[in-house]
Amino acid sequence: MIAESSIAKTVFNFFTVCAASFLVYLDIEVETYSIYAVLLIIDLFTGWIKAGKLGEPRTSVRMKYGILTKLMLLLMPIVLALGAKAVGVEFKTILDVCMTILVLSEVYSIIGNMYTIKSGGELPEYDAIAMIGGKIRTFLIRLAGEKA
Repeated sequence: MIAESSIAKTVFNFFTVCAASFLVYLDIEVETYSIYAVLLIIDLFTGWIKAGKLGEPRTSVRMKYGILTKLMLLLMPIVLALGAKAVGVEFKTILDVCMTILVLSEVYSIIGNMYTIKSGGELPEYDAIAMIGGKIRTFLIRLAGEKA
């Protein structure tokens, strides 16, 4: 029993170190990324409670879709950083701004979920992903123009 627990801890620590090293290599703040991951889980949980409060169906299909969506959001900063590394562009400032927007978006979503749970009313939603996508697109077009 103790050996199995020790092996599980070792494997978990190995993957944690690998993931943290990968984030450091990509110049993604590990602490910010970790906080973002926790916020995604809290948002998923509060969204589930909100759905119950509003009488919306809470099915396994919707939950799987929600989890998949959150995993995709976790990949977004990694994809941006990998793309920047691949083309040799200094992307640190833009990546930090994107992470800040994503974190604040999740905080707003959690607050909105809690507001709905408490009051039954809903706050307006803002699409941070669309905003980030537009900014990145503009930056890439400008970058392509400079290299041409």
